[in-house]
Amino acid sequence: MSEAASIDDWTEKYRPSNMAEMEGNEAQLRRIRQWLDRWASGKPPDKRGIILSGPPGVGKTTLARAVANERGWTI
Repeated sequence: MSEAASIDDWTEKYRPSNMAEMEGNEAQLRRIRQWLDRWASGKPPDKRGIILSGPPGVGKTTLARAVANERGWTI
């Protein structure tokens, strides 16, 4: 197994599976959770989308997967 493959396996093995397992940017995580709760309550927010931005490796995809997993959504 190559070193790159080992790193990829490690990152997948330890990827957070829900928002509670994520660390950092607590205020932003809270805002995202509130935004999603508005959708779940049947009262969609005025702003209907979220843009996750940042350099590679900061957790954009992990956040999307964690949110989907936490809420039982398929992505």
